[in-house]
Amino acid sequence: CVSVLGGFGAHHMHVSVDDVRRADGPIAQRVFMPSPDAMKVASLGYGSVVADLFWVRSVLLFVDFLENEDPKDAVWLHTVLKTVGILDPRWRTPFFYGGGMLRLLADVDASDDIYSDGMASFPEDAFFPFSIAMNAYLYRDDLDRTVVHLKRAAALPNAPKWYQSAAAGFINKKGERRSALKYVREQIEYANSDREREILEEKYKSLLHDEIVVGLEASREKLEASGKGPLRGLEPLGELPPDPLGGEWILAPDGEIRSNIRETEVARRAKNAGRTILVNP
Repeated sequence: CVSVLGGFGAHHMHVSVDDVRRADGPIAQRVFMPSPDAMKVASLGYGSVVADLFWVRSVLLFVDFLENEDPKDAVWLHTVLKTVGILDPRWRTPFFYGGGMLRLLADVDASDDIYSDGMASFPEDAFFPFSIAMNAYLYRDDLDRTVVHLKRAAALPNAPKWYQSAAAGFINKKGERRSALKYVREQIEYANSDREREILEEKYKSLLHDEIVVGLEASREKLEASGKGPLRGLEPLGELPPDPLGGEWILAPDGEIRSNIRETEVARRAKNAGRTILVNP
């Protein structure tokens, strides 16, 4: 009975998604927002089967969500993932991937929530507190929160050894970005679609750019301390590593070393900030 119900439900779910994909404005047609607790009752004891169906629908629509960039998509996905977690709390996959999916949809609060649910269901799994820590570092600029969750992750018996070195690096204010780079690189390996991988790779390149800048600035300080400065160009630094962003290294107008690609972003932000001041003095 369960297998028949599951097979019928899976078929119906795929057909439904195919119809939605062919329709105009597919995302706008999603009107069903399940209540996690209500679905627990409505599942009539077949929680894991219903959880499977919701998870399949979430994965199928996720790529569309990435392209759509509508905040409502994250709200829908968050609710569905909460439902899946209540229906089948011992299923690790939705917690593991779901937190990352919501993060890529720019809802870090929802991502933290799903990772927290994963932490509650799997208290010995170091991945979940570590992921909350990386959210705090990468998207919140909250080092205190980062260290708290890194310590929690590193203290678990089955934590990867590099979690301990990552925690030590953050505590000592050294090596933070390198740990983040390793984490994002692992997320790239887990990516389920080209678009998801592309977004993660962009984040990785941005972090790598910042890490290289730290090294270049250290070389600059050493050069200037030797009396050969101040630096007026990058030639004295010798051969430079490739720019991860695909541009060229420059000495920016503000005196900082950065990619000319990043400089374009900095200039645009400064221009927008200036407009905001003019509009809202």
